[in-house]
Amino acid sequence: MNTILIFILISGLSLFSAEKQREDQSFWRYSQPYIVIDQAVKDMGIMEQGARGNGEIRLRNDGAREFLIGSVRSACGLMIPSWPPEPVAPGEEVILRFRYDTSRLGPFERKVVIHTNAYQKTVVITVKGEVIPAAKSDD
Repeated sequence: MNTILIFILISGLSLFSAEKQREDQSFWRYSQPYIVIDQAVKDMGIMEQGARGNGEIRLRNDGAREFLIGSVRSACGLMIPSWPPEPVAPGEEVILRFRYDTSRLGPFERKVVIHTNAYQKTVVITVKGEVIPAAKSDD
């Protein structure tokens, strides 16, 4: 009997906690900056060595206040991000651009970490793809 009561109590607390988290997120979304990304994983596909490894990801402000991107970093020097320094107003979009150095052959998967003043504080995006040898031209 005690086991059943403990199970019911734990289940109820878990449901309450999940509902409370949804309410908190909803509150913050409508009172603070809130970032929505178009892709959590950006697949750049197959690129030839030496090709331009340019990509972009869109960030939208679905919150009630403007957000500012403080910094964007990658765990690797092969990924070079750039972003606009201006604040992003509610309802507006900003494009985060990046360049992958295609001098190194093989598959890659890099994390790009975006630090902001938004509700999420940090947003992590995965960029992946593969660099293959450039096709030889017949002269």
